[in-house]
Amino acid sequence: MSLFKARDWWSTSVGEQEDFDQGCLCVADVDNTESDKIIVGSYKGILRIYSPNPSKPGAAFQPEELIVELQLQDPILQVEVGKFVSGTELLHMAVLHPRKLSVFAVSGTMGTVEHGNQYQLKLIYEHNLQRTACNLTFGAFGGVKDFLQFLLHPRSSGHSQTEHHWSQT
Repeated sequence: MSLFKARDWWSTSVGEQEDFDQGCLCVADVDNTESDKIIVGSYKGILRIYSPNPSKPGAAFQPEELIVELQLQDPILQVEVGKFVSGTELLHMAVLHPRKLSVFAVSGTMGTVEHGNQYQLKLIYEHNLQRTACNLTFGAFGGVKDFLQFLLHPRSSGHSQTEHHWSQT
């Protein structure tokens, strides 16, 4: 006997003939509204952000729940949300491509007409990578606060928000 029951809360079909991996999914408050969003990136370079709001558990997908759908130039290997910009406590979205790391701000404008809210992605900064990446981890390594570092694999390299720091071959 189990104390917990798993139930479908919300679902949708994402793209046709697209490939995804475990790093292509992230759930976070990417627009800083105290409401989690579902972020999905594909190897075809399509970035989608969903704001699920089912009226009841298992309810069907509604078109207004897809708040961003954007075709990027490169395949998306991983998406993460965190405090990636110095001088602010706001959350930003990091998108890892094979040879580039991009950090975006996601913001919404409340709709005044029947079209609903409008969401925008603004590129804050990006790092071109010396080698092909496959995944990343991030954090304040070594207990250093207010200084975010990215660790990219394989053949490790370290980046901060503003510059490349080290590489290991």
